[in-house]
Amino acid sequence: MAFHFPLQVVLHFRESVEHQEELRLRAANQRAARVRRLLEQAEQATLELKSAQAKELGAGTTAAELRFAMQCEDELQRHCRDLRQQLEALQQACERQREVFRQAKRARETLESVRQQQLQLYHKEAARREQRRVDDLFLMRREYMARG
Repeated sequence: MAFHFPLQVVLHFRESVEHQEELRLRAANQRAARVRRLLEQAEQATLELKSAQAKELGAGTTAAELRFAMQCEDELQRHCRDLRQQLEALQQACERQREVFRQAKRARETLESVRQQQLQLYHKEAARREQRRVDDLFLMRREYMARG
């Protein structure tokens, strides 16, 4: 008689849920990483703009060029602020999804543990049955030899 786990369907469902939550976590992490890269690029552009402004000021620049550069810098800083807010929200979403994934994993591991315990019990019972069978054969053989 083969081992049958009565909750196998539930275990399969828990595995599926865990996998789905892991995929959602990966997607959330990827979104956060993308915004993090955009923020780094915007911060780098701000530094490059400031450096270019310093060089232009040293070389002489018109008021219109200076005003345009300042507007560009303001816009880059606003963009960086927006990206930081997005990143903060995405990091919070990642943390929430990480917790959902942990819960799904725990639920699957709990069921897997029950399955393992039942499998061990099944193997013990199978070993006992086999030992009884061997003992019965031994006794039958001994009784047969005693008669003969």
